[in-house]
Parts: sequence; structure tokens; C-alpha cells
Amino acid sequence: VEGLGNLPKLLAKSTHGSEVEIYLFGGCITSWKLEDKDILFVRPDSAFNGQKPISGGIPHCFPQFGPGPMQQHGFARNMTWSFTDSENTDGNSVISLQLTDTPYSRAMWDYSFKAQYKIILKSRSLSTELVITNTDDKAFSFNSALHTYFRASSTEASVKGLKGCKTLNKDPDPVNPSEGIEEREVINFPGFVDCIYLDAPDELLFDNGLGDKL
Repeated sequence: VEGLGNLPKLLAKSTHGSEVEIYLFGGCITSWKLEDKDILFVRPDSAFNGQKPISGGIPHCFPQFGPGPMQQHGFARNMTWSFTDSENTDGNSVISLQLTDTPYSRAMWDYSFKAQYKIILKSRSLSTELVITNTDDKAFSFNSALHTYFRASSTEASVKGLKGCKTLNKDPDPVNPSEGIEEREVINFPGFVDCIYLDAPDELLFDNGLGDKL
């Protein structure tokens, strides 16, 4: 269907009532609803113009995370992905997208690649799988991340599961972060926080302070 800024988007529903909204520009998931409540957040000033990345939801960072030799977070969130397949398995929707190199990407990162992105919507969960294939005749290295924005109360939100992890606190000096060890069972956010957790476990518990635990 036609989305904001006349950008094409996909809408999928499970028979259990959950919904997901995906923009082909950036391969960006912009909404995941459970019982008509959106779990994700998109900044109200986000541009939907096909030029700037969509700021919110679940944007891609590929082939670079953060600053570096190319534009911030790479180019995958600033390109139009292709819709390749959809499935319905036991009432659950599975959407597949694909991104390949173009002159635009090769001007920043001169490699041939194929990125395959699968979005699995179930009754109470949303899963994503990103597979990068090197289709070039030379090796390359890359970073990737799914940079999720969750809807939350800044004063009530909390995270469990990071106790004992090594931390790199980038506030107040992002260039020279201070090292530490997380000693709290429950991490909350009384003010601005910019902290990296190393060797984090595969599963964390996020309470968004709005009645949802993820």
C-alpha cells in the first residue's frame, strides 16, 4: 500500500491479531502492534521522503555501525529493498526482503553482496533474520545491527539481565568512555544514558513502563 510520503509499505497480520508495517525504503519496520498497541516508536519529525533514513521502528545498520569511512550507519537504511516472498504458516506471516549492491552502494563500499531479511510475525512475538552473502570475488568484512526504537516511558522503563557485564560509559565523554562493571539487577534511566554493554547475554527483559514486558 501507499505509505507516508507516497513510499510503498507492506502490511501483514497474523490471525491472532498482531500486525506489522514495513517500508521498502530502508527495509524498515515502522510498526508492530499487539492488541492495537504499538510496541515500536517512530520519531514524529522523521522524514518519509525517500532521501533521509526513517528515524524509528527497526532501521538497518549495514555494512557499518556508527561513524566510519562511509555515511553514518552505512547505506542499507537509505536504499529501497525488494519484496521477494510472503508466507502464511499456521496463521503467522513471514515476509522476505532483499537488498543487493548498486552503483550508489558501490561508490561507498565497492563490493557485490546480497542481504536477505526475513520478518516473522507471530501472535505475541516479532522475529527478524538478516543473512549477508558475499557475491563478490574478494573477501569483505562488515558490521550490522537492527537499531530498534521501542515505545517507552523514560521515567518508568527498565532493563534486566545485564548485571556483571563490562560497560563503556560514553557520557560525558563519548570519545574516551569510562570502563566499569554493571552491578545493578534492574537498570533504569533517571536521565541521559549512553552506555555500551560488552558480552551481553542473548536474552534481556525490557519493561517499557507502559504495561509491556519484552
